[in-house]
Amino acid sequence: MNLEMQATGDTATARTQTGFIQLLRGHPLVSYFVMAYAISWFYVIVFEIIWPLPDTIVTDVPVLFGPVVAGFVMTAIVAGRAGVKQLLRRLVLWRVSPSWYLLAFVGMPALYLLGLVLVPGAFSSVSLPLGTLLLLPVFFVVLLVTGGPLLEEPGWRGFALPRLQLRWGPLVGTLILGALWAGWHLPQYFTPVFAATNGGFTVPGVAIFLVGAVSFSVIITWAFNHTKASLVIAILIHQCINFSQAILPGAKNNEIGPVFVFALAALIIVLATRGRLGYTQEKGG
Repeated sequence: MNLEMQATGDTATARTQTGFIQLLRGHPLVSYFVMAYAISWFYVIVFEIIWPLPDTIVTDVPVLFGPVVAGFVMTAIVAGRAGVKQLLRRLVLWRVSPSWYLLAFVGMPALYLLGLVLVPGAFSSVSLPLGTLLLLPVFFVVLLVTGGPLLEEPGWRGFALPRLQLRWGPLVGTLILGALWAGWHLPQYFTPVFAATNGGFTVPGVAIFLVGAVSFSVIITWAFNHTKASLVIAILIHQCINFSQAILPGAKNNEIGPVFVFALAALIIVLATRGRLGYTQEKGG
């Protein structure tokens, strides 16, 4: 009798597990965003707000596990081992036109600098001694890992963007992703460091951050669609935006100038491509 009950329980558990997997497969985008938000928000709320850990260079790294873990888990569920291999290949897809590397390494910092010109006194606090300049390559690598791009992009652009574009089209899909990308940061506004460097949890601060995230998303999607869905380029563009903000913090809480310039660049891309952002189903899907 006990064996029969155990067998019945095992069968019920297996059915429940199968039903859960089918639910995830049936709603891949919703499942991805719920999973990404849940993992990251749990860490922020528990270990950065309720019981804050000491502020170190790696304290915020677990926050980044949400997008990357959700991206690979959902890829495995939806596309199996072949899908995971494809995602990994796109993470090392570096053979693309040099113009996209120029966009990342030159274009993004140039746009940020142009934006700072619009901020009165922004350059007054910028100081890069020789020792700091020599350490910039090291700082670049450290920020790449701890600052977000390397762990975020396999989820945002690796899993979500192709499916959003396929379902909603490149422009609407990108706008949705940009808004959800911005929303993912919301609990971090209740942490001192993030709030201090992003205008605080105010309507203007959040609005500027949202416009920035959407604008960055348009630029990244445009590059992504022209580079056979290369995550290398997506990571580098994201990283060079973060890096520019980190080494040139002259605007401090006032990101209006840089965000205005990035938003203008995004608008030009949208108009020039008629909202297609270089998308074809073969490249984007």
